[in-house]
Amino acid sequence: MKRILCLLILAPALAIAQPGEPKTPIETTELSKGIYRVFVNNAVAVVVSVGDNGVLLVDAGYERTANDLLNHIKTLSMDPIKYIINTHIHGDHTGGNLVLGLNAGAIIAHRNVKEYLSTEHGEGEKKTAAFPEYARPSITFTDRLSVDFNGETLELIHLPGGHTNSDIVVYFPESGVLAVGDLLFADYFPFIDVDNGGNPFKYLDNVQWITENFPDDATIVGGHGPVYNMEQYKQYYLTLNETIKVLKGHKKKGMTLEQMKKQKVLKKWESWGSWFISEDRWIETLFPFL
Repeated sequence: MKRILCLLILAPALAIAQPGEPKTPIETTELSKGIYRVFVNNAVAVVVSVGDNGVLLVDAGYERTANDLLNHIKTLSMDPIKYIINTHIHGDHTGGNLVLGLNAGAIIAHRNVKEYLSTEHGEGEKKTAAFPEYARPSITFTDRLSVDFNGETLELIHLPGGHTNSDIVVYFPESGVLAVGDLLFADYFPFIDVDNGGNPFKYLDNVQWITENFPDDATIVGGHGPVYNMEQYKQYYLTLNETIKVLKGHKKKGMTLEQMKKQKVLKKWESWGSWFISEDRWIETLFPFL
């Protein structure tokens, strides 16, 4: 009897921990026929194209979520991954190369991504070893590249010096889907990787360029946060620009960095600082450039 009781107590735990169950929350939204936005771990967006030519990914997520991502992609298509496109250097967009790149036809990115991943890299004392050759981009470019895939001619465009020195956007013209990587942290302050060529003013310039050079009915998929339409993306630009104007005004009056943070001069946008980049960190990012 004790043995039976013990098994009954353990049964719920065993049911929860069945082998093979995904450990990563993954949410999929179909944006257009054959084009999906796969949101990994409630944090990172991957765009998936499926069709007659196979599977193409825009970004690969983290290494630690890549197996679950791969299993999820197989629910959309059992065809092999032909291309992985990395929008920039960061590990939440390139780390999955280490798993997904094993059987992918090719990885495509700006040449600075290949250079970055080919050597030890990372922030501060936290370093990552150089990626093996199969997980680095094998097709690189410096300005623009066109890729014919699944009935569309994808446009890959480098926009330098905003989030990093390696940012690209990927446009699916027939579907009207535009993947902009971390040139959109939807509803949040963005991270500007100054150590790797980022500049907050150039970031705003690049966002503005996108709003002026793509159709008003485009669907905008950023690296983080919800999907935007073009009107929301234009508002994203205006909001970030307004925060810069506020900080410029306070600095012109002689206010220091610490005073701005202490007086919470960006309190109006408190919700935008609720995730990765807080109000204080956004002020710290902007202050040297004001």
